[in-house]
Amino acid sequence: MKLGFKRKNQRYTVLVVPEGSQPVFRLRMTSTYLLVGLIAAVLLLVTALVLFTLNRSHAFKIAALETKLSTSSEQLQATVNDKEQEIDRLLFQLVELSEKSKTLETKMTELEKLEAELKSITNGERSGSEIHSAAALSWENSDSELLDMEGMGGELIPLNENDISSLIEETKESISASLKEMPALQTRLEQTKEAVTEYKEMMRILPTFWPTDSLKTTSPFGKRRDPFTRRLTLHNGLDIKGNVGDLIYTAADGIVTDAGYSSARGNYVTISHPSGLSTNYLHLNEISTTKGAEVEQGDAIGTLGSTGRSTGPHLHFEVVENGAMVDPEIYLIKPEKGEDE
Repeated sequence: MKLGFKRKNQRYTVLVVPEGSQPVFRLRMTSTYLLVGLIAAVLLLVTALVLFTLNRSHAFKIAALETKLSTSSEQLQATVNDKEQEIDRLLFQLVELSEKSKTLETKMTELEKLEAELKSITNGERSGSEIHSAAALSWENSDSELLDMEGMGGELIPLNENDISSLIEETKESISASLKEMPALQTRLEQTKEAVTEYKEMMRILPTFWPTDSLKTTSPFGKRRDPFTRRLTLHNGLDIKGNVGDLIYTAADGIVTDAGYSSARGNYVTISHPSGLSTNYLHLNEISTTKGAEVEQGDAIGTLGSTGRSTGPHLHFEVVENGAMVDPEIYLIKPEKGEDE
């Protein structure tokens, strides 16, 4: 492209000569128009540059804002997820607290039941076997409060606000009721504990401990046909069958007042107890205590045998009260487990 300027009467001609055989294009204008055109072109260029610069600046700002918005959105989503997890955790803890409050109510009931049973024991209203059952009152292990996740299913139904509010209210009422009852129950249990302690001390000086490992009785206290003469006689003790060498235990705390041998009794031991009662252990195979020895309930004092007037291995056990023989089964407590009678 060739540009040519021809000054004539302050007019300017701009020639545009294209390549090839195409005609030349002439543009005629005065100096004023040319100046205005140049100024307009410069202004247009400057405006374009300003707009381009502003556009790039705004583009950078928009990109930065988009990045910031994306980061904020991610942070917001993470916060929402954390809040949802926290809500789920709190709901789970609320359910656990509700279950524990129910367990607390159950254990309070069991404590009251235990209290009643202990009182009935100390008042002498229970038999020997029932004493053992009361002492063996079992509670559910705290681990049983943990849910077994196997063998469970069903639809996923989230708790609504009413369910949660109801659960919170029930839990508050349950815990409040239990906390109100606890001080009075604790006081009563302390009193019962003292009574039980006294009762246990009393039980140690009474011949309540079963004197052999075997529970098989062969002849009760009272009238019977004598095993040697076959005549009707008075049997003044309790015969417990066992094996030679089985341990023989003292039925209560006391002092050995006699230990020796006679033709009728065989090897025997007599123990005097603080309650005023005394007990006799007859037909022993061996004696492992001596006269004057202090013994405690459950101590071994010899072994089972068949010495003296005996038809086979057994223990003949006697209880003496105010100088008279009484039925030992009035005092003895037979363990629940063992060989059947």
